[in-house]
Amino acid sequence: MSNYLRYFIVLLLFSSLFYSYTVEIKQSTIKKSLDKKLPIVIDKKGFILTLNTIELLSISNNIIESEINSTLQVSHANRFSNFLPKKSLHFTVHSRTIPKVEGTHLSFEVLSFTLNQFIHFKKVKGLLKRKIEAIKIHIKTLENFAWFASVKEINFKNNGFLNIKLEISRWLIFLLLPLFLLREIGLVIIVFYQKFLSPRKKYKCAKGELYQNGTCSSVTKEAFKKHGFIAGIKAYRASTKECKEAYKILKKDRPKYRLRDACFDIGCNGCSSPPSGVGSSSSACDFISCDVVSC
Repeated sequence: MSNYLRYFIVLLLFSSLFYSYTVEIKQSTIKKSLDKKLPIVIDKKGFILTLNTIELLSISNNIIESEINSTLQVSHANRFSNFLPKKSLHFTVHSRTIPKVEGTHLSFEVLSFTLNQFIHFKKVKGLLKRKIEAIKIHIKTLENFAWFASVKEINFKNNGFLNIKLEISRWLIFLLLPLFLLREIGLVIIVFYQKFLSPRKKYKCAKGELYQNGTCSSVTKEAFKKHGFIAGIKAYRASTKECKEAYKILKKDRPKYRLRDACFDIGCNGCSSPPSGVGSSSSACDFISCDVVSC
């Protein structure tokens, strides 16, 4: 049952690469959040520019057009103050901005400004741009997705909703997938070793030679199949430990096991002749124990 659950999770993670999730934000919510940030005061070079109110006019092609009521004041005497008929001037600013998502906040990139429908700035730079782009609206809904999802695209719909499409971070998926496939990965590694690497050695491990009850790789493979990755690793460690002990035994009594292995693997080619009464075509090892020195 656990295997079926693992495979279901793997399929779910893999399928999430092709799906996106949508978070909706009302236009009225954006307006309320903007109103909380106002007024914005910019004081520079003897002038104070205050952005008092903002009204969202239209949203199309992901560009927000808004109207900002602002006031320009002279903070202290300068060379321009003598030319101003009043101490303060009122401006209506027509702005075009692009919404963008940064983490869990919605911000606005300034495209252009138009003052009183006459003076048009194609590019807004400096302090004014920094102040506008510093307006950030916190999106609480994104807090639930921030740690595992990233923003794919944002679109304003005709119904006044801002749709934020999210997709699960690919790095997270590619990190989780191997965790649920450790058993299969372990089996692939063992099969590759048994098929391609082990034949090149031309001998099996000391444990298999001594006890004839399975090599380290075969024991580990069975543990992986029946009990999973963790049990397979434990079986591998226990098997390699036994293999070291078996190697010490083989090294200590090498001549004896060499003769025995010769009978099983090679045949007693060293025997001068078969026992009496036995045909010459039969092997001497079929009748004589390998522990006999004469063989």
